[in-house]
Amino acid sequence: MESRLLVPLDGSSLAEQALSCAVMLGRELPAELVLLRAVHLPGEAQKILDEAAGEQSNLVAQFAAEADDYLRKTAGGLRQAGMSVQHVVQHGPAAEAIVDYAEQMEITQIVMATHGYSGIRRWVHGSVAERVLQAASVPVLLVRAQEQGEDDSPKHMLCRRILVPLDGSQLAEQVLPPVIRLAKATEAEVLLLQIAIDRPASMLAGDWFFLPVESEFEEVEQAALAYLEGVAGPLRENGIPVSTDTGIGPVATSIVEYAEAKHVDLIAMCTHGRTGLARWALGSVADRVLRAGGIPMLLVRAK
Repeated sequence: MESRLLVPLDGSSLAEQALSCAVMLGRELPAELVLLRAVHLPGEAQKILDEAAGEQSNLVAQFAAEADDYLRKTAGGLRQAGMSVQHVVQHGPAAEAIVDYAEQMEITQIVMATHGYSGIRRWVHGSVAERVLQAASVPVLLVRAQEQGEDDSPKHMLCRRILVPLDGSQLAEQVLPPVIRLAKATEAEVLLLQIAIDRPASMLAGDWFFLPVESEFEEVEQAALAYLEGVAGPLRENGIPVSTDTGIGPVATSIVEYAEAKHVDLIAMCTHGRTGLARWALGSVADRVLRAGGIPMLLVRAK
């Protein structure tokens, strides 16, 4: 197949919540799913086992066998559902294993859960997700897993509306190619949004733009709509339905509220750039959007 989606799993049901999204993408694009589990002993455990000859290699081999058995069973269930699936056990820290495999095996996209126990909590708020987002050259789709007890019923991912917040920069627009590809495959509507930040002019203008005085909003809004319509043109030429809109307020809150009001299924945006986007994945904005809204996010590292 042309597309290959990498789905990192850690053996927990929380991590498996990314599978519904991966299955949807696998069917619509279409794409092959590659299930990955990393086997790695923490530094302290390695130091202890180094003192016991042979114990480390035996323990790692046992973990690898258990991981392979788990992935084999998970892949088997997906194959019964008609999916094309492979599985692989990688050795090493999770983030490095994910990124290295994605680079070496020409993975098209990474789909992973972002919250929960069994170590998944750290994937967004700690080391693993940060390193994956910093290092991966392919888009990363983050699905916020629900805590146990919130809702035990399986979630079936749909992709009818994709929200793309833009700030007017070419860096932010680098999210558009994967959005176009996905929207064409799923026949989804794309919603282009630009937010004006209502804050004092003395503060630095970095992410998006700010309004010195409220009376200037109409002029800024017209310019923003003109920009968004220009961006929408090529998408419409590809047969994708597109709408454009603007808003004013705190960026993360405005994005979440707009996405919920419009019943958006996916939020897509870049994660790096000189216009404030660097903080989206590794700082406050994307983190707040993900935690507050719970809507899957497609993050593309801008170059």
